[in-house]
Amino acid sequence: MEIDNRPVLLKEALIESWLGLGFFAIFAMLWIFGVDNPLIIGALAIIIAVLFMNGLAKTDLLFANKYPNWWKENKFFNLLHHIQGEGELAGVLVGVVLLVYIYAHGHQDSLHLPIYAAFALSGIMAAANIATKSIIPIMNAMEKVIGVWGATWIGAMLSTLTGAASSVFVSQYLIDRVQDEDKNEVALRLSAGIGLGNGILPFVAPPVLIVWATLQEKIGWGLGDLFLMVGVIGIIYSGFITYNIKNLVGEVTVKSESKTKFFSKELAILAILVVGNILAYTSIEMLILNGVVSLLGVYLMDDFNSRYQPIILGFLLVALEIIGHVGEPFVNFAITSILPKDMPVLALGIILFFITAWTSHVADNALASRILIGVLFSMGYVGSQMDFLVSAVLIGALFGGFLLIPANIPNFPIARIFSIDSGAWLKSALKIYWTTVIPVIWIIALYFVLV
Repeated sequence: MEIDNRPVLLKEALIESWLGLGFFAIFAMLWIFGVDNPLIIGALAIIIAVLFMNGLAKTDLLFANKYPNWWKENKFFNLLHHIQGEGELAGVLVGVVLLVYIYAHGHQDSLHLPIYAAFALSGIMAAANIATKSIIPIMNAMEKVIGVWGATWIGAMLSTLTGAASSVFVSQYLIDRVQDEDKNEVALRLSAGIGLGNGILPFVAPPVLIVWATLQEKIGWGLGDLFLMVGVIGIIYSGFITYNIKNLVGEVTVKSESKTKFFSKELAILAILVVGNILAYTSIEMLILNGVVSLLGVYLMDDFNSRYQPIILGFLLVALEIIGHVGEPFVNFAITSILPKDMPVLALGIILFFITAWTSHVADNALASRILIGVLFSMGYVGSQMDFLVSAVLIGALFGGFLLIPANIPNFPIARIFSIDSGAWLKSALKIYWTTVIPVIWIIALYFVLV
């Protein structure tokens, strides 16, 4: 008999949400009494964000399963069964509060909000949502040539162009062909493949996008640097982790009534946005175009998630920058206090990979990336050593998003489509956790090539 884990999920959601509220009350009291210690405030900012985002993300999972049921019948609370993205919205709210705090204390001079990046993320994701129905038939057609593994592998890597929307169309491409006993493994392998495959390009990879302008400005990174140091291992790992999916799915069940169309207006819009953002995402023209397509997605799509999640994620990217800005002094102090100053660079890179990955397990991986990259720039490394350490952090952030559902945005639609609760997700994730060895081997090899 299948165990109902929803009461446990509800308990966890309530505990984390109320703890978040408690720490928020402490933060408010310190604010009222004029305490402006950056270490204390930074620690509270991170704790509040992690607790609220995790607690309300689990609430999101409960409402996705229509639980508790009586809320559906209540005319006031019924709305909550149609809202998704509570975890992301909680992060946005924390960011707004901290932004007010920053301006109230005159700390805004060193704050740089990623407005252009947020519009790029929102626009491309909205375009990908609009084009989803056109992509699934193309994946079925690709399968005839390169097999189900090839189609799934390419679909997972498309997350670097379409963001979380890839988890929707790849999951829908597979779901009707997977037996119930295999759904957990397929979902987790897909999540892991999408997670690390997301970092080939920066524009819809929040852990990369949130620090991309900084990397360009301070160490001169371009798309080629990102691809060679982070993207290649994303391609390799994505292919490796999705390989066994071919043994867990059946034949295509859809009828091929006509030839597959490889061109449509929706795909054209997506292609224009992707190319435009690669060439000039910081231009005012692309900002306007990204904004228009984001609003077009609200008009054209049907469900709450498809309509509003791209815009919510754009706001969340800005909010995470604010949270990272406030929390950076505390994390900087903690890491520099723990790590020896004369630690070998290779050992430091491996440690930073695990710190970032483990942080991404329990917090948003973009927040983990933002904070750890900020700490790196305060440690004084330059040249190839800095390139190596930045790569280790980015790989850790991208890799770490698959262990828990709230850790990475694409996990939510995967969990919904495959009907997996948080307990089953974690158990299945632990079974493939040994694959951590692959990015670690890459990081070691990267050290000997770069340093």
